[in-house]
Amino acid sequence: MLLFSLATLLVLLPTIVSAAIFPPDTKVKMLDPKGFRKAMKSNRTSVVAFVAPWCGHCQRMAPEYSKAAQNLSPLIPFYAVDCDAELNKRLCAEQGVQGFPTLKVFPRGGQTEPEPYDSNERTSGKFIRWASRSVPNNVKALPHIHDIPAWLDKTSDLPRIILLNKDKKFPLLWQVLANNYRKNMAFGHHTDPNGAFAVSLGFPATVEGKTSKVIVYPPGSSVPILYEGMTKYEPLTKFFRSILDGSADILQTSPEQSVRDEL
Repeated sequence: MLLFSLATLLVLLPTIVSAAIFPPDTKVKMLDPKGFRKAMKSNRTSVVAFVAPWCGHCQRMAPEYSKAAQNLSPLIPFYAVDCDAELNKRLCAEQGVQGFPTLKVFPRGGQTEPEPYDSNERTSGKFIRWASRSVPNNVKALPHIHDIPAWLDKTSDLPRIILLNKDKKFPLLWQVLANNYRKNMAFGHHTDPNGAFAVSLGFPATVEGKTSKVIVYPPGSSVPILYEGMTKYEPLTKFFRSILDGSADILQTSPEQSVRDEL
């Protein structure tokens, strides 16, 4: 039993040492080859740091990398691979790692080529801006009301999701969601500061004092529904998944009977 315990410890030691580079409450998730392949199968934008536990630059970078991971969670996952672990050496070689730390952003998982982080300034602010700017933009800007019908017709075979808010720009949350579901849904954005467009559809100008709202056009339909759940990543993701798997009964919903996302 003692020999088995020692052998197990030797296998786990590289992961334990590598994980210790990052703070105990870090949002950075350590990956082995299996975990890396799983992460790359998704359509999500993610960041991967290839590190070694003995690397001084990695140790100094770790707190800033963790701050960035915390700031962007759960929108953009931050991962790390311990290239000193025997299990991961082939993966690191395949990724062309020649020095530490090596950082890469994968804009669409393994579907597109990764982009390296070339700056020597390894701060949380730099990481946040770099990762955020790497998210592909699949949101259709709909600045004028008359732009909306044509876009709805063009994308009528998909569920169409429009964010209405007071800002001329859409938030990173919306860009991330549009990238995650780019093959299954069409995402748009319309600036509706006073809620006038929402009112024209039969919806209230504000919801709980906020003008931001999400409306959904089911495939082939010109009648929108109002999403009334929380406008955060997890509940929106749950709602979108329910649309795609058919468990959201959106086809029977009208502006007078708007759907609520049950968390």
